[in-house]
Amino acid sequence: MTTTGEGSDLARASAELVESALRLIPDAAILVDPAGSIVAANPMAERCFHYPAGGLSGVQVEALIPPRARTRHVTHRHDYAEKPGQRPMGAGLELWAVRRDGSEFPVDISLTPLNVGGQQVTLAAIRDVTLQRADWEAEARLATIVASSDDAMVSMDLNATLLSWNPGARRLFGHAGEEMLGRSFWRIVPPELRTQVEERMARLRGGLRVPTLDTRRVRVDGTEVDVAESMSLANDGSGNPVGFSAVVRDITERKRVEIELRNLLAESQRRERWLTAMSEVRLALFAGADLDEWLALVARRVTELLDADGALVLLPSEEADDLLLVAAVTGRSLIGLGDEVPTDGSLAGRSFHQGQTVTTADLSKDSPSPSRGPAEAEIGPAVMAPMVNSTGVAGVLMVTRLPGRDRFDDEDVRLVESFAQQSGLGMELARAQSEHAQFALVADRERIARDLHDHVIQRIFAVGMALQAAANSVSDTTVLGRIEEAVEELDATIRDVRSTIFSLELRATEHVETSARSRILDVASLAAPALGYQPRLQFEGPIDTQLPEEMVPDVLAVVREALSNTARHAGASSVQVGVRVSGQELVIEVLDDGKGAEGRTRSSGLANLTARAEGRRGTMTVGTGRAGKGTRIEWRVPLGR
Repeated sequence: MTTTGEGSDLARASAELVESALRLIPDAAILVDPAGSIVAANPMAERCFHYPAGGLSGVQVEALIPPRARTRHVTHRHDYAEKPGQRPMGAGLELWAVRRDGSEFPVDISLTPLNVGGQQVTLAAIRDVTLQRADWEAEARLATIVASSDDAMVSMDLNATLLSWNPGARRLFGHAGEEMLGRSFWRIVPPELRTQVEERMARLRGGLRVPTLDTRRVRVDGTEVDVAESMSLANDGSGNPVGFSAVVRDITERKRVEIELRNLLAESQRRERWLTAMSEVRLALFAGADLDEWLALVARRVTELLDADGALVLLPSEEADDLLLVAAVTGRSLIGLGDEVPTDGSLAGRSFHQGQTVTTADLSKDSPSPSRGPAEAEIGPAVMAPMVNSTGVAGVLMVTRLPGRDRFDDEDVRLVESFAQQSGLGMELARAQSEHAQFALVADRERIARDLHDHVIQRIFAVGMALQAAANSVSDTTVLGRIEEAVEELDATIRDVRSTIFSLELRATEHVETSARSRILDVASLAAPALGYQPRLQFEGPIDTQLPEEMVPDVLAVVREALSNTARHAGASSVQVGVRVSGQELVIEVLDDGKGAEGRTRSSGLANLTARAEGRRGTMTVGTGRAGKGTRIEWRVPLGR
């Protein structure tokens, strides 16, 4: 120990005692006299403050204090000298010291007053707490993060007894920290999920990581909340497991958004199917499909889109007292074609008379059943939408589900109304097309009749008059007899032509009803049940006028066999039939999107089609469809023989 000159007055025994004490102290230690001068310092102090051996003797203690605190320290030193006492380490003060090179570092200081050789001095033990302070700051930051986190952060021992419970946990679960500490973690776990949590804990104890899990936890009021929970194993300094920590995040909003996104996706897919079905319905109508077949197509598509059990098209009967079922997809409902639904007292009748959509959760309770078997009709939820066109309500589209199923929601009702509107417009278009055909037929009949009357009959009549005039100048009885026979034949011809004029309308009507186009549509409709969907038809060219009648059976056989082949072998979701008359050639093309013709054995049906083509000096080919997918059948023959 190094001392000043003033210290030489201390008793040798006291000096030796002080020197021994300073050397035994594990921390830096100095002795300071009442004037603030350092009278002794151990080697630890000299190393701590970067002074040479003996360099601290005689140095004013304020030299070890940062300049900003020196004045205040002088005051504290005087106060301590008046009332000396012992202050241990860790008194909770934030103290700083300065080294000889001016660098500062945090310290913890304990003070003890001593009487050495009759002189009052102060022993200061100084500990550099730089490393401890870093640990304290890290712990403080961690505590701040835990306290301010919106997530619930809890820790527990290996028996799932809670050891910590942050404010985020209180906000999420509603339990106060003092209420939960010492309680079991199972208090917030639903009983049916306890096994799941125990398995996760076992995996952690086995040294395995467990991923964040979307699960449920229980609030203070007993309700469950959707959470994302991550769990980890807590170890002591030796690596031995001592417990678990869990971070729990409320994902209620995320779940809500996920549900909304799923609903939006489902709605988007539903609208896409809706638009596809509506396009198919319109194309079928414009392609000239029979009205009854077209209404049946509407019923099938609306049933598929709404996952319904039945769709019925009801049109007013001739007396308009009842609604007659003309098209239906009935499922297990026993309502059949030709059944009648009374307009008075029925929901369908209300929709028809008021022109408004009517819905019900149980039609069997809210409305009279059809005239056939009222106890047999199996109808629960139903939607009835009026089929409106420019002339008013043309009928009712009814979509049904079996008893016990969910009722139709608002979006379902809007879809039914859309199809009902399309049905009304389709009926109006079909009526307009029929009237246009009738007008064209009448106009054509009038033109032909006018031409026959104005030209053919007049010319025949003129020839007869000329022959009669010539007969007056003929004296030969044989010649005269022949002239009179010719005049009578001309009169009979005039009568036949006039009869032909009167029968033109009847023959034209028969032609329209039995045209080749109409019979091809009939064949395609008959194939729809086997295919599971309605084939698309496309006509091109003057089929009804240039296609010879004797070729029509072959054409129908080709379309029928090609669609049958598609239904049996192709596994297709759509098929298109094109019939084209171009110049002096007939071409039939059947194109599907199925698995293709490669590897398919030649069927007797296709061989039959080939024979029919060759019999008419034509060809029949089977190949791959568009973009290398599906099957394409082409039957090409010249018109006539």
